[in-house]
Amino acid sequence: MKKSYILFIILLTATALQAQNISVNNAVGQNPNTLINTVLAGEGVYIYNGKFNNSTGNITTPQIGRFYSNGYPGVQMDSGLVMTTGNITVAVGPNNSESSSQAVSPMYSDAQLTSIASSTINGCATIDFDFVGMTDVISFLYTFASEEYPEYVCSQFNDVFAFLITGPDPATGQNTTRNVAIIPGTVSSTTPNGIAVAINSVNPGVPGTYGSGGTGCYYAYSQYYNDNADATGIQYDGYTTKLTATAHIVPCAVYHMHLSVCNVGDNSYDSGVFLEYGSFYSPAVNLQLPTRDTVEAGCPGRVPFSLMGSSYTGGQAQVYFGGELVNGTDYTCTNDQGVTMNATNNTFSITNDSVSYLTFTVNPNLDFSTPKEIELYIETSICQGYPGMKAYDTMIVTILPADVVQLRDTTINCENICTQVGVEVVSGNPPLYFQWIPEDNISRPQQQYSAAYITQDADYRVAVTNKYGCTTDTADVAIRITTGGGTGGGGNTIEERILSQVRIYPNPADEVLHIAGDEVQMVELYNVSGQKVLSSKCNGQLDINTEKLSAGAYQLKLITAQGTATTTVIVR
Repeated sequence: MKKSYILFIILLTATALQAQNISVNNAVGQNPNTLINTVLAGEGVYIYNGKFNNSTGNITTPQIGRFYSNGYPGVQMDSGLVMTTGNITVAVGPNNSESSSQAVSPMYSDAQLTSIASSTINGCATIDFDFVGMTDVISFLYTFASEEYPEYVCSQFNDVFAFLITGPDPATGQNTTRNVAIIPGTVSSTTPNGIAVAINSVNPGVPGTYGSGGTGCYYAYSQYYNDNADATGIQYDGYTTKLTATAHIVPCAVYHMHLSVCNVGDNSYDSGVFLEYGSFYSPAVNLQLPTRDTVEAGCPGRVPFSLMGSSYTGGQAQVYFGGELVNGTDYTCTNDQGVTMNATNNTFSITNDSVSYLTFTVNPNLDFSTPKEIELYIETSICQGYPGMKAYDTMIVTILPADVVQLRDTTINCENICTQVGVEVVSGNPPLYFQWIPEDNISRPQQQYSAAYITQDADYRVAVTNKYGCTTDTADVAIRITTGGGTGGGGNTIEERILSQVRIYPNPADEVLHIAGDEVQMVELYNVSGQKVLSSKCNGQLDINTEKLSAGAYQLKLITAQGTATTTVIVR
């Protein structure tokens, strides 16, 4: 029983260790274009014309295939595409050899890498494809690994790899070829193309046992190197950290990508490149749609659409309708050109430098008491002629039941002066917008309630509109002023008390009539025919220019919060 328990622990430990090694499946017999699109292609790109070792036919050598990390953290990827200078089974750990290799036949040589290799090359594995990116950048993630590490650092046996992109330079428009497998931060005036990732540039920081240094050797980038001596996971003696290859491109322009890894000087000590699953991508263009918008039944509602900032200038978009209401029955939808949109006529123009609108009009016979939702799915082709190059977004348009807005006719009775007015709302959902007509003597004519200075009977009309602007009502507000009686302090009447506290001078007046009284809020002046010739707020002090008035007697009305007083003034 004890021996069985120990054996179980040994088996369990061995299984756990085995699970830490990567696994690979070669792609022999598979179509290279399908493999690239299935494993490497990500968002925002269209890839076509895929080749392996310059052939569009099914793959015949086991130098390329899928890998799975199985929990091994070294390559920092869960899965992806692996391509090697020999059989991809060499990539599988543990690292129990310093010179593992397994040549394949026939061997392939890559003429494009000959110019950057230190010696003859063979055993190459290459993939080529054309692609179109949705926006102005593409990138993908990779790790380079080799059995040449660390012994052959800075030697002639420097296995090479490169990621060469060919197409229009965004700055000049000229076709160029660039290697995007470069060490981060190495683009400078002395190295305008950056320093290529290689055994001689990313390494432990010292030359190998068989290395001699010299031109093309770098020891300053060891932070990107991982030593794999006697480790599980992969066979290779060393490998880079996960790096990002990035290139700026012209959106929707055609580019060619050439990915290659080759043996140099011999066909031993295999090397490989790991490409993360789905990492070849161009950030997608998003439509700038509000998450939600609201339309009121009875009010045509305009819903805005525009593209977020991108180099895509616009085109035709398609809208698909769903939700609780039926297009064409419960509501209609029209575009900026007044064309009715439906399931068969669902295209409208959209650009990145202006806003497009869809207008929703609810059937007036639709009877509902709770909000209803319309679901919109908007889709537009970014790069015309390339399948799948789509941008899309979704939003919800909420249809509210019609809002009944109603005001009540109102009469306001005031004694001597009316300083506060308002109108009663019977129904209507805020916010509501008001307008008093006329605005005379109303401090805030756009409010439901307002301060006022009204001293005689007046009639107003108040209009109200809801937030959607199409539901309105009006009410009549009558202001009725009565003259208050009674006395003030000391037995005097209110009029006498007001006049006793106000200075009016000079009287008769030649040029200016001065009025001073802290309680006076407003002054009105009437001619002998009873016509009002002046009305002005006072705030305790007022100067009236009498030069514009005809000579004669006038009735001066002083308005306070307690009441009014009238006296005669003479203009000469």
